[in-house]
Amino acid sequence: MGTSAKYGGPSPTSALIPTFLDVLTPAIPTSEKEELPAKPETPENPTEKADQKPVPAKALPPLPPPSSAGRFKSSRSSFNVFAGTRDNTALRKSLSSYVRSGTGGGRGATRRMGSAISAVGKAIGFAQSVARDGIDKALSNLGLGTLIGQPAEQVLAVLTDVFCPNGGPIDQGIAREAWDEAVLELTELEIADVKDVSAEQWQALIVDFITRTIETKVINDVGTKGISLPQDVGAIDQLQTDLHELIVGAVNDAIGDRLGVGQVIPQNQIQGVVTDIYDRSFAYLEALEE
Repeated sequence: MGTSAKYGGPSPTSALIPTFLDVLTPAIPTSEKEELPAKPETPENPTEKADQKPVPAKALPPLPPPSSAGRFKSSRSSFNVFAGTRDNTALRKSLSSYVRSGTGGGRGATRRMGSAISAVGKAIGFAQSVARDGIDKALSNLGLGTLIGQPAEQVLAVLTDVFCPNGGPIDQGIAREAWDEAVLELTELEIADVKDVSAEQWQALIVDFITRTIETKVINDVGTKGISLPQDVGAIDQLQTDLHELIVGAVNDAIGDRLGVGQVIPQNQIQGVVTDIYDRSFAYLEALEE
């Protein structure tokens, strides 16, 4: 499934949501420490010292509780049934369990998407720039003027490194794969010049990008361990089509008319809109079993 090597999946006992420090204080090299001026000594006043109260240490936020072993077990089991029977009820159950039990709910699933959210935001910003200023100006603003007039396939492939730089964490690799597959879908139309990509096609590309980030994440978390796929390549492709169609339905429902042709999202609001789209998409998937 897909064009790139898959991530082996997270450890079943890893925390649902990684905890990161907001601010990291860089270490001071030894040489710099030695050059720092000594703090001048001041005479102590016994009275003042007696009146001073110790300042309590700032409490650190608690670590998220460790997830139960096999948090994707239920989702994987249902996915296995789906892989063997193409029973869409089993697929719905798998996706619902993936969000509810595997990620701790819709918002937890969104937070696990990591840099994919930023990548989608960049893609939306670029598409809006194309609609406002034209493709030539949008490319020039990125320092990619040499791509003006080139085939859509070549331009969109270069944009991979703009939206999803290589060499990042796992979620960034997932974003790269999702963008590549969305681009592959568009370039099958054999568009001779990137100027010929219509506003509707840019919109469809963004929707497909979002869909494939979720799809690729699910496959990497659930579908790479203990899944018995059919031997027939055509049957495997059909399974992925079924999965894709169910997820794209969730994404389209979450987007509504916010990414429609002529709709403009202020630059400082794009990230929030993208996060909300993921929240709503995962909430939709979580409710599939109900």
